[in-house]
Amino acid sequence: MRALRIRLVVLMLALVFAGTGLAWAQVDAHKLFLDGFRLLEAGKAKEAAARFEQGLDVEPDNAQARFYLGEAYLATGRKNQAIEQWRRSLAIDADSLVAADARKRLSEWSGNAVAGGGDAGNVQTARTFIQECPLCPELVVVPAGQFMMGSQPSEAGRNGDEGPPHLVVIARPFAVGRYEVTFDEWEACVAAGACVRADDQGYGRRRRPVINVSFEQAIGYTEWLAAKTGRKYRLLSEAEWEYVARAGSGESRFWGESADSACGFANVNDLTSVRVNRFDWESFTCDDGFAQTAPVGTFEPNAFGLHDLMGNVWEWVDDCYHETYEGAPGDGTTWDTGDCSQRVTRGGGWFNGPSYVRSAARFKTKATFRGGYLGFRVARTLP
Repeated sequence: MRALRIRLVVLMLALVFAGTGLAWAQVDAHKLFLDGFRLLEAGKAKEAAARFEQGLDVEPDNAQARFYLGEAYLATGRKNQAIEQWRRSLAIDADSLVAADARKRLSEWSGNAVAGGGDAGNVQTARTFIQECPLCPELVVVPAGQFMMGSQPSEAGRNGDEGPPHLVVIARPFAVGRYEVTFDEWEACVAAGACVRADDQGYGRRRRPVINVSFEQAIGYTEWLAAKTGRKYRLLSEAEWEYVARAGSGESRFWGESADSACGFANVNDLTSVRVNRFDWESFTCDDGFAQTAPVGTFEPNAFGLHDLMGNVWEWVDDCYHETYEGAPGDGTTWDTGDCSQRVTRGGGWFNGPSYVRSAARFKTKATFRGGYLGFRVARTLP
């Protein structure tokens, strides 16, 4: 099948190449693409990748070349780069000649293909930001899509409440806080008389995530925002949270399986934390430089442009806690039945090691609890 599609694309591009009126830069790009197809057919994947890369520098929106660059990357063992190119191919043209193959590849290799040709890897260039007042949380619009929620039994650090894995379909785009809600944003609600002052325990205020807020207080903040702006602010459902935390990744963490890379992306229990706090439980072997909370946005975002989904503080989500996902909604909505005195929290915090700083990790927390490692972020339903 791959060879047939390569020959068909080569024929089509050859016809374009033979046409008149093309700019010289386009002609050069198409020649590089043709060379890449032929090298890939000949089993010379490394050389093919180099040709596709050179051509895409000139013509970056060629969906077919993006797809075959992904094929070349896969053949040379560069799985993550391959997944990114397949997603970018779909984002450029969801109905191209290779679109079906790109979706199949994503399903096979990432397990979390974004539905409808959406592109988690390319959202960085296409995302939309919303901020409805100076001290309102900044939001990012995320696309509709689908993913496998939960973890496989083989995942390192897995807990029994992370299964069974199940497909969740997010049918509509929605907006989600780019960062965890900060003290500055919380104190705007305090000044309006709708929230109570929260204790920072000496960790710092301003752009640090607000802590020591209960589930009910977090809900109260979203209700205040909704009344202030006339928009549908709320907490994320648990499924929405995992969808945006993964941002298209099927691995343990959005940056990949490696726990050693955490400190570029998350504030966790690291060398600094161990030295200052003297915790004796599992830690990361890297150093992020923070002993407790960090200002939001300090670490690299995921592919949806969202910061601190992993680490910094645990985040309240809207769902009641259940011991397994048996019977969980498959449409991304809140699971609001059962014992709702226990709510779900997600993401791990500044004092957690690798087992808890994973996309699938979850915890049950009494709705009335307030702690120095627990905050939240907001979501907004779009019209």
